[in-house]
Amino acid sequence: MIYFDNAATTKPCPEAVAAVNHYLTDVWANPSSLHSAGIEARRAVEDARRAILSSLGVRFGSRSTVVFTGSGTEANNLAILGTCRAKARRGRVIITEGEHSSVENAARRAEEEGHEVVRIPTRGGRLDMDALAKALTPNTVLLSLMLVNNETGARYDVEGAFKIAKETVPGAVLHCDAVQGYMKVPFTAASLGADLITVSAHKIHGPKGVGALFIKDDIIRAKKISPIIYGGGHEGGLRSGTENVPAILGFAAALKASGENFAASMKRCSDIREHIINTLKVQCPDVKANIPPVAAPHILSLTVPGIKSETMLNYLSSRGICVSSGSACSSHGKPQSRALAAFGLSAAAADTTIRLSFSGENTIAEADEFIAALKDGIKNLCKI
Repeated sequence: MIYFDNAATTKPCPEAVAAVNHYLTDVWANPSSLHSAGIEARRAVEDARRAILSSLGVRFGSRSTVVFTGSGTEANNLAILGTCRAKARRGRVIITEGEHSSVENAARRAEEEGHEVVRIPTRGGRLDMDALAKALTPNTVLLSLMLVNNETGARYDVEGAFKIAKETVPGAVLHCDAVQGYMKVPFTAASLGADLITVSAHKIHGPKGVGALFIKDDIIRAKKISPIIYGGGHEGGLRSGTENVPAILGFAAALKASGENFAASMKRCSDIREHIINTLKVQCPDVKANIPPVAAPHILSLTVPGIKSETMLNYLSSRGICVSSGSACSSHGKPQSRALAAFGLSAAAADTTIRLSFSGENTIAEADEFIAALKDGIKNLCKI
């Protein structure tokens, strides 16, 4: 099998699998318990918290923290709804036109609760900074921007956008959904200028079922975020529910492995991406690579005219090659992709677009097999 769908999920690395197994079988106590077994589990969770903070360039021991959640989706919901509900007055929420469904739908919920939602264009993979500047009114509560688009690979200028926001509306909360950029492109909490950052384990070869939300100390002190799940007051009162210790420690193990292999893995992804783009220009000139001005190394969007994306996906699957027709979080019975429409693709082009996404485990030889299969698919499917 050739797996080119790493933006949907990644294969758990051996280190993560070993950590999950260890904390399922040997360190399985409730981390809120006061006995020695519980204390051991709590220490492990805090070690994982320290590791994630460190990966974001934040010193453990500051009042900034990481709240563990059940997914990146939950972390995005906590960021958006938790921020909106902490405000006494309704205000403006700003996102982009092509956000992940967890951000888009959380924003819609905030809209139902009385907030105004404004969506910034991202045509061609660029944030429209003029539109952003106009949208930043004094009643802006939250600006939420993804770092890397999960369908096009566009790496947005979040740093520039947050700088404008801080100068224009200093009190607005700045959230970055960094799920597709974490351990794929270099950044820190300080370099982004973010108050809140969402990350997820299963995008970096960790287990599914665990995400995290970084929360800057200023937000905690000013009580600018409130919980959206209520119970025993776990995770500093912001996410009730017994912590998933095996998944959290699997996350930390995957993070360590990803950090050690970061440069080599991303170079491998970039080499594969460029090889496919350059080869298709010669061998399949009708196939269009949707290339943003600044792109993450691991995602490539291709439009194959005349062949529906799901038809090509199924053909490639029959050849043992796994790709995607869009976000795996919303690809079943999905309407036209908001991300591709925001990029500037017509409905017809979006309907014939596939997404490839790579990891450090992929090879140039696999890329060549994909190209051969794509050429065969174009030849055979166009006859139908």
